[in-house]
Amino acid sequence: MDVAAIWDKMYGDSEYRYGTQPNAFVAEQAPQLLTPGAQVLVVGDGEGRNGVWLAKQGFDVTTVDASVKGAAKSKALAAELGVTMDIRVGLFPQATADCAPFDAVVLTFVHVPPPLRPGMHQAVMQALVPGGLVLLEGFRPEQRTLGRTSGGPPAVPPMFTEEILRSDFEGLEIESLTSLTVTLDEGPGHSGLAEVLRLIARRP
Repeated sequence: MDVAAIWDKMYGDSEYRYGTQPNAFVAEQAPQLLTPGAQVLVVGDGEGRNGVWLAKQGFDVTTVDASVKGAAKSKALAAELGVTMDIRVGLFPQATADCAPFDAVVLTFVHVPPPLRPGMHQAVMQALVPGGLVLLEGFRPEQRTLGRTSGGPPAVPPMFTEEILRSDFEGLEIESLTSLTVTLDEGPGHSGLAEVLRLIARRP
């Protein structure tokens, strides 16, 4: 599977597929949980909406995404809003292997094939400083079984359950893990009712 080609096609036109505003969960939680200047990694940042917003709040942001076209739109959005961040093209964790550990890692709707998921989440934990936070939002299986049309993987297996996230992030202190029905308003790619999980977890 050529991940870069898939997402280059998704991000190939001038419209921002998931909008230019931050994910609501990230926008709500990051200012409460992180101090200005915190080092934040955004995995799968796509066209940059979360990374740029976090940089605008005064955080020191590194973003990574497989898509060259997504990264180009991230750079354009950052320039438009007058912020700087370290934008990396490639797969996580390889693309950030030279980075120091982060105060927080942010993942919004980063769904990978199930065989790869535990390893990626293990790398997320390893990318944190002691006391560092994971902020994660993703779809749960009900997104498909209830017929929601607001986005997400076409099949159930890449989605998250509470049991999956507790297992993948074993060793972190789970501060909050919540199943919700929300209304997404994140561009044409995420619009309407959605079944999500939201995780806040801290490295001891």
